[in-house]
Amino acid sequence: MRRVLLHLGLHKTGTTAAQSFLFENRALIWPHHALVLPYRTRKSGLSEAATRYSVYGTPGTMSDFSGQMRRFLKSLDFGRHRGLVLSEENFSGLRPSRNIAVGYEAAPDLALCLVDLIRERFARDEVQITLYLSLRQRESWLRSLWAHDLQRTRLVQGFEAFRERLAPVASPQSVAEEIRGRLPTVQVRSQWLEDLRTRPFGPGSPFADFLDLPADETAKLVGPTRTNTGLPDEILARMLEMNRSALDDSALIDQKAALVHSVQTDLIGTP
Repeated sequence: MRRVLLHLGLHKTGTTAAQSFLFENRALIWPHHALVLPYRTRKSGLSEAATRYSVYGTPGTMSDFSGQMRRFLKSLDFGRHRGLVLSEENFSGLRPSRNIAVGYEAAPDLALCLVDLIRERFARDEVQITLYLSLRQRESWLRSLWAHDLQRTRLVQGFEAFRERLAPVASPQSVAEEIRGRLPTVQVRSQWLEDLRTRPFGPGSPFADFLDLPADETAKLVGPTRTNTGLPDEILARMLEMNRSALDDSALIDQKAALVHSVQTDLIGTP
């Protein structure tokens, strides 16, 4: 049986650590599953095609994503028995803070398309598909989105205004329930980031469970080496001031990068 795990995000729910776990353990995963991570989905244009559909929602943009994904799946070497592990949060659509009007409305359509394409690719084989969504409590999730945009863009809204602006956007849990309702024949699993933090591999734990490797191989699994650690409140406040200042864009980018570097240096200590 071909076993497939599709991890479709959601954004700011521990996806960086999850993908780091998969990358660090790729040598153990490969004999059993082809592994597809954002480096490949974004280099190939698949991520952009998915987010484009989430913005425009037209038959043409869905056809573009479907066609690109079909060709990509055909290019993968699955051997005689190998399954698939795929992790790409943009396959649920554009990050909601950049797409407030529709949020994750496209996520069920994209998930259904992916499942259909997987079944098509393995039409001659028995295939078991699991769709996995990592979740986060709404307040913490919104604050992480705000902090991300504060650092990566010239966002000038404080958190309270940002939270109010995103009030129409469905929570991660609601998105998971909608996807589950649209795909009744697929096993749709979800895990809370708050619970995963206490598990041995953190956000990588659901993948370790899915892999179900022999005991000697399981003992070789390592935890993620990359995580997105939240910045302290005082640093976020300074970034907000910078975004609201008269700094030109180039100087703003440089100063925010220097600020983040100083925080990271303080956290790990200086030699």
